[in-house]
Amino acid sequence: MPVTSPRTVLLIGVHREELAFGEAVAQGIDPGTLAVLRIPAGISGVRPTQNGAFYYATHHQELYLQILPLVRGRYDLVLDLHCGVNEPARCADLFAADPELLDCTRAALAEDPESPTPKVRPILLASGTRSGLAPTLPRAHTVIPEVFWRNPGFRYLGLECFLLQLGAGEAADWDLARRLIGAAVACARGQPR
Repeated sequence: MPVTSPRTVLLIGVHREELAFGEAVAQGIDPGTLAVLRIPAGISGVRPTQNGAFYYATHHQELYLQILPLVRGRYDLVLDLHCGVNEPARCADLFAADPELLDCTRAALAEDPESPTPKVRPILLASGTRSGLAPTLPRAHTVIPEVFWRNPGFRYLGLECFLLQLGAGEAADWDLARRLIGAAVACARGQPR
C-alpha cells in the first residue's frame, strides 16, 4: 500500500513568541492527519510603534514569501497558527479569504456535543482592490502577502487562539486549537475548490 503524505500543513512559529504554544498543540495531533512546518527562528509578533511599522510589515512579507515555495504544490490547506491574550475568556478568530471555509469551520466546532464552544469569530481577509462575497462577515487586512492568503494552489486559514495569559498556554487552550484544526481539515475535505 503506498504511503501518502498529509495534504494539510500546520504552520507554527511565524512569531517566535508563539512557537511554544504551537509545539504544544502539534504534540497532540496525529502526524498522519497533517504535516507540521516549524519556523524555529520566527519574527517578532509584537506590534511596533509607528516608526517601526514599515519594517514589521516587510519582515512578515519576506518570511511568508520564503514559506510559499515550501507549501505551494505540496498542500491543499495551510493552517497558520497564532495566539494572543484575552484575559476574560478563551476565544478564537479565524482568518481566510474563503467565506465558505470560515463558516464551515466555525459551524463544525459549534456542533461538537462533547465540548462547550468558546466564541469563535470568522473574519474575511480582504484587499483594497476586491469586494464581493459575504458582506455580513467582518473584514480585515493583513501584512501577510495576498499571494499567500489568496493563492490558487491552496486554501489558507489563519487561526488566532486567545489564551488567558501569555505563554505556551494550557490544556484547554491546546484543545481549542486542535478542535479548530480538526474542524478546518474536515471542512476542507468536504468542500470542492
